Amino acid sequence: MSTLKAGQATVQSLRDHGVDTIFGIISSHTMEIFDALYDYRDTIRFISSRHEHAAAMMADSYARVTGKPGVCLTSTGPGAANSMGGMGEAYFASSPILNITSTAEEPLYERGLGTIHETKDQLSMFHSVTQSSCHISQPGEVPVRIQEAFQKFQTRRPQPIAIEIPVDIQGQAAEMELPTISRAVPPGADPDLVNQATSLLLAGKRVGVFAGTGVHRSGATGELTRLVETLGLPVFTTPNGKGSVAEDNPLCLGMYGGEYHFPPGELPDPRPGFMNSLDTLLVVGTSLSHFRAKSQGLEQPPHLIHLDIDPESLDRWYDTSVALVGDAATVLAQLNTAIGGRTAQLESGFAGEVRQARENIAAYKRTTMPNETKVMEAIRQVAARDAIFVGDVAVCVHRGSNYCLESYGQRTYMTPAWGGLGFALPAAAGAKAGLPDQQVICLTGDGGFQFNIQELGTCVEYRLNPVVIVFNDNAWGLLRYFQKTRNSGRCIASDLRGPNFAKLAESYGANGTQVSSLADLVAALKSALQSDTLTVIDVQTPDGFAAFI
Repeated sequence: MSTLKAGQATVQSLRDHGVDTIFGIISSHTMEIFDALYDYRDTIRFISSRHEHAAAMMADSYARVTGKPGVCLTSTGPGAANSMGGMGEAYFASSPILNITSTAEEPLYERGLGTIHETKDQLSMFHSVTQSSCHISQPGEVPVRIQEAFQKFQTRRPQPIAIEIPVDIQGQAAEMELPTISRAVPPGADPDLVNQATSLLLAGKRVGVFAGTGVHRSGATGELTRLVETLGLPVFTTPNGKGSVAEDNPLCLGMYGGEYHFPPGELPDPRPGFMNSLDTLLVVGTSLSHFRAKSQGLEQPPHLIHLDIDPESLDRWYDTSVALVGDAATVLAQLNTAIGGRTAQLESGFAGEVRQARENIAAYKRTTMPNETKVMEAIRQVAARDAIFVGDVAVCVHRGSNYCLESYGQRTYMTPAWGGLGFALPAAAGAKAGLPDQQVICLTGDGGFQFNIQELGTCVEYRLNPVVIVFNDNAWGLLRYFQKTRNSGRCIASDLRGPNFAKLAESYGANGTQVSSLADLVAALKSALQSDTLTVIDVQTPDGFAAFI
């Protein structure tokens, strides 16, 4: 037994669970936690963001690239509310972040007496963007609740958890026993269902895989690659599933479907036709949502094997033949063991069709998005193979990197799952904090960049050096494109006036440069990747991203 203040128990429990980085902003309501953090400053790095929205996104991206839960510290009322956008993104991206926040003193909690930062039912606010949230009433609850959070991250769909600790409870001491730390075993699937799925995979004549976010959250790329190479199965991915199998693997057919009716053009998209020709589809780590599947023309497969850690993700739009509920890496390992190196009974000529489909998809992208393809290929050639790419809600992502930029490894590509602007810069900072020795390249537009532009200061202060490429068309480019193509050119509220981003970066102590051609962009990117300071590359695209070359 130890006598600890709740603030001390918070920090010690986090450290016991392997936390080495925390994002957030100090507050008068969290002084006890920060005082405890002072004693751990050699083992826990605190990164002070300029806004709680960004802090939550940094914790999110840290979790996505490291495979460990991200942690952010916010404060009562406005601070907690400011984090909601980042929490919502993490919720819909299945990203494990722990938001530890404060609330009014316990005797004043939820009494409506007008205490500072008083919030009406703060926990209910968090309920909409967390898998669970709780209130601490006694100091001894802290280590128990933190341990419960980390166990949930390991055994459930990894979504955010919020813990609120009243400002007075943080400073109260009590005798408490810190729980023994043990890593929970990720759940596997029912062995009988694994055998059923194996039989379908081996018996199918036209079998394929659709891989999503869950592959990366589970660290399952190795097991998935082993399975598809053993059986010779083609793989499509969602945007955040990119890299589940390296995109230069002959079996990888890239991202399935379009976004916001991209790409344009009169040519038929070869992907839906090929996907819908399959008689057996193994879906791994994606819920087959309306946006990613149903609206993209995915039809009901004759045999659907759906693997997901969350049973609520199954049987929404499509009927499942075999439901494999469990951790992706664990269940794929079960399947690989059950397959035992056996050969799939694919129809004659199917392997040739896969090769042809890959060629057709590449040709389709080059025809419908010629400049976008050239830009993304040029960026890809300069970057390291294990470079991490972070995208925003921007034309350069929805009509660029999602389609045309290859991802080769586990946890090396991320975009907003919830579709909110402002993700890319703080996410790039969080990724660099988690994996400082890997290149991190941020792809954003001028609109999204300005949502969290203040985090340039965070990056400079903490020596986080992603490369930020801003494709700058002085517009909400995606929306202006819609107005031109859908609303007969009736453009309103889609123009933007921004600062000189290169000079703004320099004012923060970062590097800044402005370019107007692909050749200049490539040269600037090469230089930026050698710098130990963040670099903003302001790419002038006055005629839009599609016209840039």
